[in-house]
Amino acid sequence: MFEFDEELHLFEPGTLTIPPDIEEEIPDVGGFFIAWATQDLRSDQARELEAAVNGRRCSNGWFPLESLDNIGRRGFWRGPLTYLAQITAQDPVLVQNWASNGLHGDDKSRINATVNHLLFQQGHAAAATWAMAVRPQALLNPTLLGESLYRSWEEGVSNLRTKDIAKAVRRWNR
Repeated sequence: MFEFDEELHLFEPGTLTIPPDIEEEIPDVGGFFIAWATQDLRSDQARELEAAVNGRRCSNGWFPLESLDNIGRRGFWRGPLTYLAQITAQDPVLVQNWASNGLHGDDKSRINATVNHLLFQQGHAAAATWAMAVRPQALLNPTLLGESLYRSWEEGVSNLRTKDIAKAVRRWNR
């Protein structure tokens, strides 16, 4: 009925610095996973898992989904980071829907492609930072995105058992 032409301020993202307000609102999936997965682990196992997650962070300190691309199966056994890949499977859809809400056609495609690229290269907060800068008139709310991501991760871990993580960590270096 009332459609307004939103002016997009497109720019090549490069390496983004995350502003404090975004940093506060967008949860870090690496930190979330470490906190959940290490609950029932011995301290040496927890440190090993934490090092594996933190070793995959990008230069801005956030966890990029690209670092899970090479996580596979060894025989029938899944490593502990496979569980992190499982709980983040919906993240691209959630971030893209949030970033391109109300857009159509080429604008929507451009926003979705760049946000997805940033999510995989620089993490959730970088994708949100860029989307908010490109769409200042849209008044994108990072709190809504953060809550959506957190709910999705909570739902993902509700289907997992921490004892499976412990088992995966024990078999990790065999």
